[in-house]
Amino acid sequence: MNANIHSIYDQEDAVSVEQFFKDNNIKIKNDIGSFLKTKFNCIKQCEVDEIFQEVAFKIIKNNYIAKYSSDKSSLNTWLYIISRSVAIDYMRKMYRNTLLIDEYTEPSVVEVQSYTIKIPRGMLSERQTQVIKMIFWGDLRAVEVAEQLGISPQTVRSIKHQAITKLRRYFGAESERRIVS
Repeated sequence: MNANIHSIYDQEDAVSVEQFFKDNNIKIKNDIGSFLKTKFNCIKQCEVDEIFQEVAFKIIKNNYIAKYSSDKSSLNTWLYIISRSVAIDYMRKMYRNTLLIDEYTEPSVVEVQSYTIKIPRGMLSERQTQVIKMIFWGDLRAVEVAEQLGISPQTVRSIKHQAITKLRRYFGAESERRIVS
């Protein structure tokens, strides 16, 4: 069936296109459902049906049946790729975080606690202390620190990493991994 898809399904003939979807609708719906189950927790059958309609529309609108080549991929792979890309687009569109301007409210002011960390003298090198203070207390990025100190951003990140490793070891948090700027 793959090699002569063009002779079986003529894009210009509406009956042939309808037959294409009758022959392949279960395959397409299974592809959509299995892909969505790997990416999203709860998928409803109505969403699979909606995405199936989008796939059908895309195949018809872009004349994909005529563009299909069995030399490039099997029919199953071709249908899966189309189904997957349409499903991704659909889910992005459906779950895009949107907020109307009229519904926006200013976030309330949250008190930020201030912490003072006493680092023993001599534990960090002068450069490490300088980099840590500029990044964490000065709210500067590695690129900005690099410009001020006349070194590369990679060197700044390396110095920061070394300092954080020493601090974790000192404060007994070696096994804890946290995301730090």
